[in-house]
Amino acid sequence: MAFFALSPPNQLIPNKTHFFYTPKATFFTRNYRPLTAIGRDGKFYPDPSESDPPEAPEDSGHGVSKFQQVHREAAKARKLEEEDWKKNQSTYLAAIAEDESKTSNGSGGDGDDLFGEIDKAIALKREEFVKQGLIKPIVKEDVLEGIHELEPQEKKDKKKNGRLSSDEFDLDFDSYGNSMKTRILEPSFKMSLAELLDESKVVPVSVYGDLDVQIKGIQHDSRLVSAGDLFLCCVGRKTDGHLYLSEADKRGAVAVVASKEIDIEQTLGCKALVIVEDTNQVLASLAAAFYRFPSKNMAVIGITGTNGKTTSAYLIKGMYEAMGVRTGMLSTVAYYIHGDNKLESPNTTPDAVLVQNLMAKMVHNGTEAVVMEASSHGLALGRCSEIDFDIAVFTNLTRDHLDFHQTEDEYKNAKAKLFSRMVDPERHRKVVNIDDPSAPFFISQGNPDVPVVTFAMENKNADVHPLKFELSLFETQVLVNTPEGILEISSGLLGKHNIYNILAAVAVGIAVGVPLEDIVRGIEEVDAVPGRFELIDEEQAFGVIVDYAHTPDGLSRLLDSVRELGPRRIITVIGCAGESDRGKRPLMTKIATDKSEVTLLTSHNPKNEDPLDILDDMLAGIGWTMQDYLKYGENDYYPPLPNGNRLFLHDIRRVAVRCAVAMGEEGDMVVITGKGHETYQIEGDKKEFFDDREECREALQYVDELHRAGIDTSEFPWRCVKHVIWLEYVSVFS
Repeated sequence: MAFFALSPPNQLIPNKTHFFYTPKATFFTRNYRPLTAIGRDGKFYPDPSESDPPEAPEDSGHGVSKFQQVHREAAKARKLEEEDWKKNQSTYLAAIAEDESKTSNGSGGDGDDLFGEIDKAIALKREEFVKQGLIKPIVKEDVLEGIHELEPQEKKDKKKNGRLSSDEFDLDFDSYGNSMKTRILEPSFKMSLAELLDESKVVPVSVYGDLDVQIKGIQHDSRLVSAGDLFLCCVGRKTDGHLYLSEADKRGAVAVVASKEIDIEQTLGCKALVIVEDTNQVLASLAAAFYRFPSKNMAVIGITGTNGKTTSAYLIKGMYEAMGVRTGMLSTVAYYIHGDNKLESPNTTPDAVLVQNLMAKMVHNGTEAVVMEASSHGLALGRCSEIDFDIAVFTNLTRDHLDFHQTEDEYKNAKAKLFSRMVDPERHRKVVNIDDPSAPFFISQGNPDVPVVTFAMENKNADVHPLKFELSLFETQVLVNTPEGILEISSGLLGKHNIYNILAAVAVGIAVGVPLEDIVRGIEEVDAVPGRFELIDEEQAFGVIVDYAHTPDGLSRLLDSVRELGPRRIITVIGCAGESDRGKRPLMTKIATDKSEVTLLTSHNPKNEDPLDILDDMLAGIGWTMQDYLKYGENDYYPPLPNGNRLFLHDIRRVAVRCAVAMGEEGDMVVITGKGHETYQIEGDKKEFFDDREECREALQYVDELHRAGIDTSEFPWRCVKHVIWLEYVSVFS
């Protein structure tokens, strides 16, 4: 590269005479006007002009004195401050509320210290706001709490060294930096009902009441309604929102959108009623209009497919942030406003109101791009219909959610709705896994002129594909070929299935022109994804993995990835959710027993279905029934399957997980599937805390104690001799 010496422009060169300084004595002289009025005789004859009265100074104040001018300027400044206070009151109050400057009664700094005076002023303001009830007082814990008397040895060390050991004052500056998070500001919205209907382009069947009523929020769940909200009576699969109008009214709803005639005169606070043909159809439009169409102000990357959506979302988010782009995420695991600012997420795709609310919050906090999982439910129910997607990503398509979609074609068509939105060749991009048989179908959706970037592991004609990869229990190394060059990536995401997720992220980067170094850096910074091939390490001699795989294809890919790591045995725990696709239950068992030396069947969110009925469906995958299994249990002997592998079951998930961990020996891999990041178990109408990862950690600790006591836990717990020991073990755990 050639470098040229550039001359700065003349206007940037200072006048050098300004910088000269001569250290010489300075002489001051007065210039006197000659006295022209002295006559030849030496007498003074004054000039007549000098006796004229002095001229009055020009009236620059136009009759207003200096004092009055200052007073007016001060009043103007106060008015500007009051307007600024009204506009940014929440921000100022939040800042002052968290400031920990001492009160005016304390020693808030030396009086001669400027910063000390500022602290005092802030403290006085806080006291004033506390008295007015604008902010809450800061309640500090007793500073002496937790201080303990020195131990004898510590006293000796202190006396000997003249100070305490420096270790006691070590500061973890790394963790300090990580703990500093950006404050997330809550936006506020308000508009009249008439304005909302106009902005959303919703055409009502009829309207009653005051259309000028001010709307401060929008809800379709009566439990979430607050004062000033618009309540939509949506009809769901299990209930009808029209039945909860009275509850919404009591909580402060000021207007209602319904699809049935309602007498609002019987309500307490509802001032307007809008009748539409279908409340479900207008929900997304009203929500998007109320929150000012936030997705139009960000780059939106949507990911659809059966498996790999969450991990791909994390990787793409990391890649965008490596470019310096503030990036949010909406996924199964969590919602991120941007960076590390996380909210827990209850669904893969939030409902139509929440998704617009979250995106509005992102825009308000400076988020520039958002990566989101577009589930089949979300697409079919219209939750994504008012989201302005820029990139559509397809990972793969296998059987799932047939309890909702009824047929595989219906499921595929729901997924394809994301790609049907890709119509602008200038702005939109399609990213597709062409190893999947459904790839041509997804590519054909929308405008065929929209650019497509393909990725694959097997198909070397793909734009993005691996030239070479190496798998281990510690990292995945892959050499990726792209149209822009070859990338060498070392990832903490383990297993062959994660290579597909890495390729998907790389393909998105290529589609939008991310610099290659940012693609690599962003992907490598994602060490792990919660509940996705997550290693549980308590320094045991065998591996324990927790994964979200809950579909036949997902389970098959997972176990294939584990097998490629070369374990001595694979011990797998699987369950199938209640009140969901019954057809996949025997398939899950067949895959697990074919690809694992030991399989333990158990429950997984049975809900209102009998866990034993679910297990009976699962046993059909190997040609057994629950009666067959119980018959074997009478003799404390469960025969090997025809392929030599073993199968056991227990309807209590905690017992099954801990027994699997206890059976692990050096070189084995224990794989707990189905829940992944989830932290709950639903039985009946109760939702209780349950985390496979925590169960594994606790089991590893207790099993270590049993091993040190000389107890062999490698056999299944209900085998003859160990029957009593294992019953005690299970009871201790439970």
